[in-house]
Amino acid sequence: MVRAADAIMDQVERLILEGKVRPGQKLPSERALAEEFDVSRPTVREAIQKLEARGLVQRRHGGGTFVAEHVGSTFLDPMMAMIQRSPDGTFDIIELRFALESVAAWLAADRATERARGNVQRRYHELQVAVRSHDLHREARADAEFHLAIAEASQNGIILHIMRSIFVLLEESIVRNLAELNLDRQRKQELALQHEAMYRAIVLDKDPMAARRAVRQHMLTISESLDRERASDTKPRRLRELTQSADLEGRLSPATPMR
Repeated sequence: MVRAADAIMDQVERLILEGKVRPGQKLPSERALAEEFDVSRPTVREAIQKLEARGLVQRRHGGGTFVAEHVGSTFLDPMMAMIQRSPDGTFDIIELRFALESVAAWLAADRATERARGNVQRRYHELQVAVRSHDLHREARADAEFHLAIAEASQNGIILHIMRSIFVLLEESIVRNLAELNLDRQRKQELALQHEAMYRAIVLDKDPMAARRAVRQHMLTISESLDRERASDTKPRRLRELTQSADLEGRLSPATPMR
């Protein structure tokens, strides 16, 4: 039989895994948790102690219990910093995003909860406001938060963990991308329309294929816009070929007979 403290610990872990509570976010008080789970405060305290031992939460004297800031930050190590500084680092990050976010968008459109769709909508509107502020760093953070909200809506804990792990890397990458694209109004407009397409496909239309297609076009637009003097580089070309082959596969697969 599962002990009450272990059951509470498992439920809090699930909240963290599913993105319902984030790194740095304060948990409800012991009293509130005891009432919610219908257990005693010592039982809640035991569960918190176990979570703390696992490094998932931190208790601050007189301030309550918080999800640990470092949860999901294991990718931010010296190796990732080297990748980020390398000549191909920008395209490596875009290729990773292509792989993760196209799947996340498909899943989000297909099975996101209403709460998660509402969060994607909120982050999309925040991104629109940030774009109008003409503050590059504010826009980059809002951009990253929008993409993270889609990962959360996918209800895939592994995708969400990886996206959270590279969040700072993602934000810094977006800053660099936006800085290079800032003088290209047409490309900026394309990116805005692609964000809108993602939002509509996930929140309004619940169309997985349209969501995936919007993400793929988004990554391709960014890739083709960067480092124009490297237009013959194999990385942008391969991403374009990967996008085209993936879209062809997506168009053919529904009609492919089962064997």
